[in-house]
Amino acid sequence: MSKDPRTPGGLRDIVKSRLLDDVLGASGKKWPGWMVLVVDQPALRVISSVIGMYDLMERRVTLVEDLTKKRAPFRDMAVIYLLSPTEDSVKRMIEDWTQSETRKEALYGNGVFMYFMNKLPDGLLNRIKGCKELLKRTKALGEVNIDFLAKESRVFHLDMRNALRYLVPHRGQPSRCEMVICDKLVSLCITLNEYPHIRFKASSPLCTSLSNVFHRKMTEYIGGNESWWYHGDANHTARGRSTLLLLDREDDCLTPLMHDFTYQAMVYDLLPIDDDRITYKSETIGTSSDQGEKQTMDKDVLLNENDQLWVELRGKHIADVIQTLSNRIREMVNSSTSNVLKTKGGNTKALSLSQMANALKALPEYREVMDKLSQHMHLSHRCMEIFNKKGLLDLSELEQTLATGKTEEGRVPKLNELVSLVEEELQNTQDSLVRLRLLAILIVSQRGIRAADRDRLLAAAKLSPPELRVINNLEKMGCPIIQQEEQGNRLTSMFKQQKAAQSGRKESESEYSSSRYVCNLKIIMEEMSENKLSLEEYPSVLPMPIEGSSSGTAMSARTRGPAGSARKSGGASRSRWAKSSADSQPRNKTTFAGGRQIVFVAGGLCYSEMRAMHEVMASGGREFILGSTRFINPKDFVMDLNSLN
Repeated sequence: MSKDPRTPGGLRDIVKSRLLDDVLGASGKKWPGWMVLVVDQPALRVISSVIGMYDLMERRVTLVEDLTKKRAPFRDMAVIYLLSPTEDSVKRMIEDWTQSETRKEALYGNGVFMYFMNKLPDGLLNRIKGCKELLKRTKALGEVNIDFLAKESRVFHLDMRNALRYLVPHRGQPSRCEMVICDKLVSLCITLNEYPHIRFKASSPLCTSLSNVFHRKMTEYIGGNESWWYHGDANHTARGRSTLLLLDREDDCLTPLMHDFTYQAMVYDLLPIDDDRITYKSETIGTSSDQGEKQTMDKDVLLNENDQLWVELRGKHIADVIQTLSNRIREMVNSSTSNVLKTKGGNTKALSLSQMANALKALPEYREVMDKLSQHMHLSHRCMEIFNKKGLLDLSELEQTLATGKTEEGRVPKLNELVSLVEEELQNTQDSLVRLRLLAILIVSQRGIRAADRDRLLAAAKLSPPELRVINNLEKMGCPIIQQEEQGNRLTSMFKQQKAAQSGRKESESEYSSSRYVCNLKIIMEEMSENKLSLEEYPSVLPMPIEGSSSGTAMSARTRGPAGSARKSGGASRSRWAKSSADSQPRNKTTFAGGRQIVFVAGGLCYSEMRAMHEVMASGGREFILGSTRFINPKDFVMDLNSLN
């Protein structure tokens, strides 16, 4: 029915196959001519994330139209509707087939194909049946279960930008937002052919509620669709059933605030990017003569999995990215084919790297490759310009010390020292967002500040009223602002475990001292990969199979490794910008042990956590699929905190 997501394309290939084969291809078999595709905004975002206009033209789709806008009639063409199953979208579709004062005829021909991205409620189905003009032209009506955005091969989000404000604080009963989340997760699991074991953070009321709602909805689907199969059932035993782990953004407010210096995280943190699109000034070189004039133009770039260089570089440290790009440009310049420069009378030894790259860009056979290399060189250098302008190297060392509890040399500073360092940095930092993030990192990492320090830190931070609201709203995320004498709540336990994990971890994945911090999600995924995730902290809705369980008293991966410095032992102090010996990109692994591990974070997923998933998969035998309500950069997280009521 669908491609196995363990093939190289993963989730994106599945969604693309659903659209091209199950929607467009199936419609084309029943209609010999051209077709119009009509979509609402959620469906348009799904389509545009995986296929292009060329793919549509190949399936005889001549036009893509917005359901919400006024459209011209095409009465000789069939129409394919791809819609979210909402009251508004169904109402607008029915209006296309209902006579009005301004339109006496239907907009399209006698072929109507209706597809919904998720389950169509019975009430809306009955409304469709009540429109005779629509019903008599209907050739197909189906649910394709692609109500999520597959942004990477194994990373997705539910396109729910404002979810956090409806999830925090949890109000006891499942909210409308939780229902939508679970409907979309069921859609994902149907597409993956997975009926997962459900695990959740026991101390999180939100995760507990989501687990129960998802279990009910998934069970209802299976009961009403006897022909649907899943991995691990009696007839599909090549691998076992998957596991779905439900987590809460409240469990880790630290990671979204940290500066991360891998390429993808820096681009989304420091540069003006809209979803996957970024615009920058590009210099073009004339080709009519060696003295072609430079022209500057705005160039739009899509940073997605169609760009293989982006996929290769996005998880690497920015220093490695620049080094890799520089080496490849030099390799092209020094290749035998670059001898064409010499035939023009040029002296390659006298040219700088930039001049040689520009010369190569003027040659058609090099232009595409050099454009891509130059594009990423520009973006990476722009990141470094902002990095240097804001003094983020020194700031990052303070952030790492706060987050890990240790300095670069392995010394454990006292709270008084940390407060003084933060106060000094706040006074010297011009960027208000950077000041806000640093103060929030101090509060979250230390589980609150002392009442005596509050006023001096706020004075140094110079926060505006909206920024002060962000700090105060940390309490709604379970992070106390003022330290308590005794903190017996659930967050105390969580943070103690997280801090112990970070201070006792080998951290062999990176030798950059500005990247010593390890996010909590990576530790959880490593424990899942090794079947050591505590069933006491993360119980299951139904009993787990014996081979997939771990006792609550089993040795935790969070406590493994020697105590001491978070840096590798080696004597002399290492540069904070040292070279990494580990590759953060996953190896080309096409087979995995056991069932899939699906991890979902309600409230937002940051780019450093996506990188962590790739690192875990690269070092282990488990396949992970990671998702959230949305992807967030630090600014997004701050805005989400500000929106909490």
